[in-house]
Amino acid sequence: MTYSITPVVLAGGIGSRLWPLSRSAMPKQFLPLLGDESLLQSTLIRVANNGFNPPILVCNEQHRFIASSQCEQLQVQPKAILLEPEGRNTAPAIALAAQFALQHGINTPLLVMPADHHISNFELLVEQLPDALKLAEQGKLITFSIKPDSAHCGYGYIKQGAKIAGTNCYEVDEFKEKPSSLLAQQYLACAQYSWNSGMFLFTPSAYLAELERFAPKIASCIVQAANFTGDLGFTRADSDALKNCPSDSIDYAILERSANVAVLPLALDWNDVGGFNALWQSADKDEQGNNASTDDVVSNSSNNLLSSEDGHTIAALGVSDLAIIHTHDATLVADRNQLGLLPELLKLLAVKHGDKLIHHQAVYRPWGSYRVLVAGTGFKVKKIIVTPGAKLSTQRHQHRAEHWVVVSGIADVGIDGKSCVLTADQSCYIAAGQIHSLANTQSEPLTLIEVQTGAILDENDIERFEDVYGRY
Repeated sequence: MTYSITPVVLAGGIGSRLWPLSRSAMPKQFLPLLGDESLLQSTLIRVANNGFNPPILVCNEQHRFIASSQCEQLQVQPKAILLEPEGRNTAPAIALAAQFALQHGINTPLLVMPADHHISNFELLVEQLPDALKLAEQGKLITFSIKPDSAHCGYGYIKQGAKIAGTNCYEVDEFKEKPSSLLAQQYLACAQYSWNSGMFLFTPSAYLAELERFAPKIASCIVQAANFTGDLGFTRADSDALKNCPSDSIDYAILERSANVAVLPLALDWNDVGGFNALWQSADKDEQGNNASTDDVVSNSSNNLLSSEDGHTIAALGVSDLAIIHTHDATLVADRNQLGLLPELLKLLAVKHGDKLIHHQAVYRPWGSYRVLVAGTGFKVKKIIVTPGAKLSTQRHQHRAEHWVVVSGIADVGIDGKSCVLTADQSCYIAAGQIHSLANTQSEPLTLIEVQTGAILDENDIERFEDVYGRY
């Protein structure tokens, strides 16, 4: 069945509770945590396969090329990729999408979905859409809730009121944010309570009307910010207006205060992947409850979450209920029952190693990515991958020289106006002060090793002369 529904996919989160896997420069929605695709890609696949209109994707400006690349990998063409200069929570992000929709003649319902949730039976929501759609077209704001299977204290709860005639939806009696353990047990025993899923259905005009009523400052700022401009295939809002916009969630700004909200409880196999325990719950496990890769070795151990990069082996002996997360530059070992204290640990980390909260060793750029393999006084070695059809900026460095060795693919290189083509096992040298460029004009990725030498090896030592991505 085809629905006149436009998905709005919110991809602006940071996912700090999944550190060191998730970091602000590459947060969890862009990571393949529960399969071959990233959480964002899994979300896009769900709506692409169920007859919806092309989605509106909202993400942080710093992640725009990652989001665009992951859409291209799926051959998904969003209606727009809306950029936020900095996150302002869900109420402003959804309002931006609603304003964009209205400006493009869309006032049929929007299906708002976080980009970082895992849902294995999304078809159940699709089957129930006609009831929700009927109410949304009448101006109601519909929230989809999850029938709880445990007394979870980390989710918001919705108490359903009277059933709405002719539908499987209910009036909303109450929102309750993250109750105590005792209250959560009581809610689980009462069939009237369900988890707030963070997914919604409403028309753009209905949402903006409620926003104007309950959060007029946000509504006013978004009206000013909705002076959209195009940029390299992205859609930018007015950044100055957004910087003045209050930050608030749709739950606090509208849903907990509006009488125009209905809830549709669903028995979805749903997980917000909000932390390592949530990840462990949805991951494949052995008979002893351990989630481990084929490289890992586990003996006399149970209920552990093990995660490491390719080629690294974790060996666990006689341990239970641990999260052991290894990356190139940081390792987390935590009692799974203590993971609620991870934000406090990250505060300590910020004092000593703040950059490790932001960047992975793998750094993503619009043309591809690079990884620092080793670095020391006077030298740095990188592995660089250039995606097909991409080109680095024409640039020079004042303080470092570079030696490029092609591992695979074909490199089109320019050095001080002279061009050459390098294939596997070939190399070139670029002295400090020489203007140079690198492009991959082929249909396969280009991989090369870059050896930097010099007294200053800093990413700020880049003087750009030409850049197809507008970075100067």
